Amino acid sequence: LGGGYLINKSYAAYQESVSFKVMEGTVQYEGSGDVFFAFYNGNEQLTKMPLKNNEDNLIFDKGICDKGAIIEWDRDKWGPFVANLTENKTKCTLYFREKNTADYVEELAYNGASQLVYDGTTSDNNIRYIGWTVSNYIDIGDRDSTGKPILWRIIGVMNNMTLINEDGSEVVGPLTKIIRDDGIGEYSWDSSVSTVNSGYGVNEWSESDIMYLLNKGAYWNKESGQCYSGSSQKACDFSSTGLTPTVKDKLAKVRWNTAPFTGNDMYASANMMYESERSDEVTCTSCTDNVTRHSTWDGYIGLMYLSDYWYAVGGTNRNSCLGSSARMWYNNDLGCQYETWLRNQLRVQWTMTTVSQTNYSVANVQKDGIAFFDEYTKAYSSYLIRPVAYLKPSVKIINNPDSSSSTYGSSSNPFLTDIIK
Repeated sequence: LGGGYLINKSYAAYQESVSFKVMEGTVQYEGSGDVFFAFYNGNEQLTKMPLKNNEDNLIFDKGICDKGAIIEWDRDKWGPFVANLTENKTKCTLYFREKNTADYVEELAYNGASQLVYDGTTSDNNIRYIGWTVSNYIDIGDRDSTGKPILWRIIGVMNNMTLINEDGSEVVGPLTKIIRDDGIGEYSWDSSVSTVNSGYGVNEWSESDIMYLLNKGAYWNKESGQCYSGSSQKACDFSSTGLTPTVKDKLAKVRWNTAPFTGNDMYASANMMYESERSDEVTCTSCTDNVTRHSTWDGYIGLMYLSDYWYAVGGTNRNSCLGSSARMWYNNDLGCQYETWLRNQLRVQWTMTTVSQTNYSVANVQKDGIAFFDEYTKAYSSYLIRPVAYLKPSVKIINNPDSSSSTYGSSSNPFLTDIIK
């Protein structure tokens, strides 16, 4: 179990190793001459290389060698291979780090978890939970007034996400995307006075009523207030269901894509929708409201994209479902609308995806699982809001004592989280 290593002699902080004994054999370096290794967990030097599946939950992060040598990591055998080794006394440093939530989900997918797939057709090749019944519940610390957990669910791991740190610096990499399981009520995506877009609202996320509610208003501040619903306002109270400081500390500020869908809703595919949402498009076909549109927005809380809903479909007809329009699912016998866990059978759901055909169109998902994304979907309508967020890379899954159970990740036995110290 796990790997060991063979030490011949030391060279300052480095240890010479001709080969590593690993899970299924020996990984050697190529070339001639001595090679010396040092091992680190972040900035902390380790006395030996961590074993595979070690109790500290450490995984390989990166390897750096001098003299032009290159580290290649064998994930299955848990050991390094040093390429381009041409000089004696070459020093290589192997860095390990604690596994975060994205690593955990990615490892499940790598090991063949049936509910997780790489979406394949997108330029980012994200990992997603698919199907009707999936064990992807996660507890990030939300509690209601009775102390009962308010659960979220993992949409998947999104690659090439831009994380915005507190100092303003940006890092691109994979992040875990989550959605609240129960939603927070039915509200307008946006509203407007009757002289602006006939009172139907404006489909620009950065200025929308729902963006404000989720990121600056009552939900974000765990308060009560007035929320937009249709052409008027109604009382809304998030004093027991809003975000706590503990939860906020786990949420990442990221760059969201907010470009509109510009194609034909009758002939769209999942990949077409995904790429359209992430384009640089900032105009709409007939925008006359003098509102500047943006293709990105930096913030914490959004909604699911229509492509998220689409790519969550599972079943034997998944590929056909991804290739056919979610607007037309009712018109085929594939059963796509019955194979996606993001569907809500009781209420219509808002998405973050806007539509370029009008000033006010925003995509939604109906109770029957059919998606509407055309000129008739008006932002002022009152539909279910399910907040969506990304977890910081510093958030990890705590190994549940009952992790061997078949219910692990279920609503009764969700993934538990903590901050990596």
